Amino acid sequence: MRKWICCVFVFFLSATLSLKAQNPVSFFEEHIDFSIDSQYFNVNGIFSFYNNSDQTVNQDILFPFAVKTTLIDSIRIINLNNLEKVQFKCLENAIYFHLTHLPKDTLDINIFYRQKVAANNTYIITTTQIWGKPLDKAIYRLTSPQTMPIQSFSYIPDSMKVVDDKNVFFWDKYHFAPQIDFNIVLDSNKK
Repeated sequence: MRKWICCVFVFFLSATLSLKAQNPVSFFEEHIDFSIDSQYFNVNGIFSFYNNSDQTVNQDILFPFAVKTTLIDSIRIINLNNLEKVQFKCLENAIYFHLTHLPKDTLDINIFYRQKVAANNTYIITTTQIWGKPLDKAIYRLTSPQTMPIQSFSYIPDSMKVVDDKNVFFWDKYHFAPQIDFNIVLDSNKK
């Protein structure tokens, strides 16, 4: 089993290095709505790619999770350009899927998933470094019940407001090259 995992890792690492060296496609923007409650941590994001070449580019994308895929449910990927579902395959801690980028075109992908809430709820953003440049824009929003015992965030919110009985936290990042992942730590003594 370990040998298979190492082979998959080497394959994706070599594909990633090739991607970084030659790929005319850039991952330049993400908008993510997080929500957390007493049962689930939900991630609903739009990811934007641009093909700067005059050729169609076919590409496999690896999307990692902070937990095993067996602990993730309701995974959905939709190509927003043609409103079609994107098929994916599960690995131990990630999924991968295939995208076709048309020449000189932007491709927007919606990815949604949820996992059981935990003391430390993580969304992996450090893998954006693989693309070799910062995101032009990363916009994050987290909605939680006002009673949710949030102890800390790995990134301090830029702003916060109360809507009905929920707290909504906002992060607006530009030219963003994350060095740590996005973490929401709950106070387990108050949960």
